[in-house]
Amino acid sequence: MAKITAIVVTIIGILLILKELAILSVITDYNGWLIAIGVLIIGIAKLIRNFKK
Repeated sequence: MAKITAIVVTIIGILLILKELAILSVITDYNGWLIAIGVLIIGIAKLIRNFKK
């Protein structure tokens, strides 16, 4: 679980840095969607882990 969270948070951080540096504007145009999907993935993964017991 920690691995999924770390990977998604790292990707979100990279996207935010790229947006601030104005690099890859095609990708960073969708940052809002990408960040929302990343947070949703983390939330769903944690819910699955917590309710599997």
